[in-house]
Amino acid sequence: MFIAIQNVQQNNLPISQQWWWVVLALIMTTILGPFIVHSLKNGFDNAKKIYIVGNSILNINNRNGLPEPATSGQQLYSNFILNTLTVENKRSTTQSVTEIELYNIRKNNNDFQDIQYDGGFYERNQKFVLLAYNNGTKESMVDQYIVKFTRIEKDTFKEIYETKKVLQNPLILKSGDIKSLIIFPFDEFVSEFEQNSKLQFLEVSIFDNTGKEIPDLMLTVVYDRNEKRFHNSPRGFAGPGMGEVPLINLLEDTKQKSVTCFQRLTHGSNDVKFTVLVDRSCELKYNVAVKCGKKRIEDKQEYSIDIRVPVYKQERGTFYGDFYLFLFKLNHALNDDIDYNKDLINTFNSELIYDKYYAARTFANAKI
Repeated sequence: MFIAIQNVQQNNLPISQQWWWVVLALIMTTILGPFIVHSLKNGFDNAKKIYIVGNSILNINNRNGLPEPATSGQQLYSNFILNTLTVENKRSTTQSVTEIELYNIRKNNNDFQDIQYDGGFYERNQKFVLLAYNNGTKESMVDQYIVKFTRIEKDTFKEIYETKKVLQNPLILKSGDIKSLIIFPFDEFVSEFEQNSKLQFLEVSIFDNTGKEIPDLMLTVVYDRNEKRFHNSPRGFAGPGMGEVPLINLLEDTKQKSVTCFQRLTHGSNDVKFTVLVDRSCELKYNVAVKCGKKRIEDKQEYSIDIRVPVYKQERGTFYGDFYLFLFKLNHALNDDIDYNKDLINTFNSELIYDKYYAARTFANAKI
């Protein structure tokens, strides 16, 4: 405004015209000033970037659709996975991810070992059973394992003493084989609990050949002195669902695949989720990019994931799982070793066989 007034004075215009230019300069400054400031602010804000700063990959459970970590040890995933990107929005305004793209996709065929465990305590027989099953795509050997039985007091829950049984005989399992490692009668513990009135609980836990306890392979039974029998303790299950997430279908071999979506990015850190479905056991590799309007943001990391299509629906070993219930419903006497293969299981109960499209159809509404 000062420049405009100075220019008017230098041009020696009449006083009335000089003040007209002064008023015009004031009006222009008042009207255009906020627009100029707003444009500069938007330009500065738009210069701030959106980054992919982290990621996580979870398996999607075929039975219930819940996200879960990969099977322990080898980090094996099934053919339906959940990928979560951590996206940092440096801008003050909310943005939107409108497309997720996978590129440089490779599916290298591969076979994997995957020994899992099942079993539990059968009240009817008063016997404990530990099963091993090969859920991988190639023959595997079961190593030495230790079963630990711990006696626990009823009031203090103090561990009194323990005994161990070492399973030393190596066992070869072909893909789909299910075999018992131990069938142990709990009648042997009755006299101990009768002689010591403080004892009430018996805990069973499994350790591998390195002495590491195997997750999800621990159970506790309760002794009933009136019946002189052991009973199972109550068990519970819970977990968050996956919600609605875009699906990238990789059933066909391709180098690039994308899916449209609408996921908001508020200022700061955000999760952008998508699922990936493949057709076979393989080493899956890909790069990821997301689009926000016309901007394309690439993840600097290349993903490499070991995918194995399991034999059985129960992907992760656990006590009181599918095969425990299978033997329970058969009313098995548990007097002889357990020995089944995939064909026999399919004959008795085909629902136990893994359906590689079930989870995607059921929990992601995939049209396959």
